[in-house]
Amino acid sequence: MLVQALLGVVLGATLLSAAGLKLADRTATALAAATFGLEGPATRWIWLPLAALEAALAAGVLFGPPQAALAAAAVLGVFALAQAGAIAAGRSGAPCGCFGARGTVSWGSVARTMLLAAVAALLGLAFGAGLGSPVPALAALALAGAAVLRARRPSGALEVAAEGPPLGARPQLGDGVVLALFVSEGCRLCRALVPHAERLGATIFDETADGAAWTAAAVPGAPFAVALGLDGAVLAKGTVNTRGQLTSIQRTAHARGARHPERSSRRGFLATASAAVAVLTAGRMVGSLVAPGDADAHHLCGHIYTTDGCPHPTGLPRIDRHGYPLRARDGKPVDDLGRLIDGDGSPIDEAGAPLLDPDGRVQPPARRRRICNAAGKRYKITTRTDGAWYRCCDGHVRKLVDCCTPSAKRINGDRGLVGYCYKGRRVFCVMYFQSKVPC
Repeated sequence: MLVQALLGVVLGATLLSAAGLKLADRTATALAAATFGLEGPATRWIWLPLAALEAALAAGVLFGPPQAALAAAAVLGVFALAQAGAIAAGRSGAPCGCFGARGTVSWGSVARTMLLAAVAALLGLAFGAGLGSPVPALAALALAGAAVLRARRPSGALEVAAEGPPLGARPQLGDGVVLALFVSEGCRLCRALVPHAERLGATIFDETADGAAWTAAAVPGAPFAVALGLDGAVLAKGTVNTRGQLTSIQRTAHARGARHPERSSRRGFLATASAAVAVLTAGRMVGSLVAPGDADAHHLCGHIYTTDGCPHPTGLPRIDRHGYPLRARDGKPVDDLGRLIDGDGSPIDEAGAPLLDPDGRVQPPARRRRICNAAGKRYKITTRTDGAWYRCCDGHVRKLVDCCTPSAKRINGDRGLVGYCYKGRRVFCVMYFQSKVPC
């Protein structure tokens, strides 16, 4: 029947999309596990059983007996209850991992999951066996593939002008180095990239063992990659979190070398060397004028960012999983005035006692807005959080979050970067969430 086929395609495509998006952004899925009270090393692999379960349910809905659709209904019902439980625990707006990095827990997500459960139950009880024909299955697969390609995070590395060696510069990394991957001890993201980097012919530079190379390349943090021309001139560089991003560094270098072959020659390098040295020297001079206490305001775990942090009541733009402000040094919640608050939003002192005014009266609560939303209100623009990327910081994954806007300008006042924003939006300012997921 046509109705059965349409319902089967919708449900099958939804389940396959959910599985594919978990595979495409495994780190986001691991971070979302904390929303449901799951923490610890095992959460690094939570994407695997979830993606396998959703893919198996999709196959059962499309080809299996009525019991397969009923099983899908039961699992989706459990998912809805888990989301409702997270909301009851005060985690509304936190990442749900339902459809990759962008999904959040809300009553809307609960309703959507319950609707899918109802569709699965209807298929199992009213229509009987699976769809039989391969046409609906192919349609579901095509829809799921399109959803994954549209929503997946950018595959290119994050190249920022102020990070690493300037393009055209010639850092002394040794003879024959065409691709360099900079790693550090204890960084699991780095260890996962090393085998792929070696297959690409990269030279590995460890932060401790190869400190001179790190200094020469002005590396902001690991994992970071630099591609060089035949004469040692930098053709591409950037932060890399995945094998695809590492490969994109090499491809970008090849493309730039093909468009501008003079950049890969000694003569071309001599034409740009003086400018590159001037840029590098100026950058070091400015860096030497930043006091140690002030330097924290210009980087996130070694990542020196050119886009400024979002306005935050205590300085560094640390947020919780919902996007609300936390004090950077200890992760304690604060209100829009920068005061520590308790679970009810009332201001407290360092000892946890109610905060009093000079007359001994308890101070009233203040607003506590999501940092990205507050930035939009302050600058009278439309903002929203889109994509994110990740760094290994102190043994745990740090999620760097872009606050995006349709505006072409960023908080610095100059041209905005696309970064990890979607649908024509650009980065306005940046924030970070410190997770408990080991790395």
